[in-house]
Amino acid sequence: MFEEKLNALYEQFGYQKFRMSHFEEYDLYAQNRPFLGGGHLITFSDIDGSLKALKPDITISIIKNNDGKSEKVYYNENVYREVNGSYQEMLQVGVESVGNPDIYAQAEVIALALQSLKVFSPEYILDISDIGFLGFVLEEMELSSSVQEEIFRCFSQKNMPEIDLFVKKGILKASDREILKRLMEIYGPLEEGIAQVEALPLKQKARKELENLKMLAKVLTAFGTEAGICLDFSLVNSMDYYNGVIFQGFLKGVPYPVLSGGRYDNLPKRMGKPATGAIGFAITMELITQYLEQRKFFDADIRMRYEDSCDFARMTELVTTLRAGGKQVRCEHVGTESSMRCLKQIVYRNGMRAEEVMQ
Repeated sequence: MFEEKLNALYEQFGYQKFRMSHFEEYDLYAQNRPFLGGGHLITFSDIDGSLKALKPDITISIIKNNDGKSEKVYYNENVYREVNGSYQEMLQVGVESVGNPDIYAQAEVIALALQSLKVFSPEYILDISDIGFLGFVLEEMELSSSVQEEIFRCFSQKNMPEIDLFVKKGILKASDREILKRLMEIYGPLEEGIAQVEALPLKQKARKELENLKMLAKVLTAFGTEAGICLDFSLVNSMDYYNGVIFQGFLKGVPYPVLSGGRYDNLPKRMGKPATGAIGFAITMELITQYLEQRKFFDADIRMRYEDSCDFARMTELVTTLRAGGKQVRCEHVGTESSMRCLKQIVYRNGMRAEEVMQ
């Protein structure tokens, strides 16, 4: 059900479905292992002796097959990954916009990410950051690449005391330390967070990148999706691949991010397509199933129990209305024993209305 709603959402924006086989050449994944976040690959030998791997990721295949033209695709594919020491097959849903996406294209993907979260629950948060901006801030502080990497790590951990050590060692100026501290502390609605950043004494490159972030926020407002988006510079992903805006989506009741994505021009460059840029996201459907999907725990939404004195015609009208509204309703006599797991148990009484059942 969720996949159908997501498909309809993406197609409404003109995205086409991407399909691929269950496996690719092993070298494709081996050469881009950092993008996969580690883990072993499931490999096998083809009839011709070539080494293949069951797909652990869809994005790499999309970039591999891109011919340099603008491409907007979505996918629902099973991937095969090592999780906690064992191989698992899991459904992944995602969106990719390939071909040097401009401000509008980036905002469109972020808007789709937020609307995807809405499909699952009305209680969601999309955290957003810009590692390109943060990179320019550190570059204009004239810090070495190794120190920049350490500070990125400190941001991901919100570890200000370790950044203070660079000040004590004379590597970081006290004034620059204050800028980093204030950036690390920012967490809140996107436009409010940007206003806080604007007040900082930023230099030319960082301020120019901040203008891009402001434009992005303006387009997201036009999409009507600015609510629920929070700015958080502690969100830091691999600099080897990501080079701009990045984001993660959270749902109430799920202790892990269910959606992650961002601008990843470095992956196409690594794959020999330097003129191509891309932005996208992936949803881990296994987390949705594990924590939110009621069908994992319940066989039906409502068990409607009735007595012999029941007005069967009126009850039938009621349950027909409930089913038309998307509810699963099982009707049984009050004397029937059942192992059916239902979210709600109701004993029907004559004259009962749908509103009463759903209270």
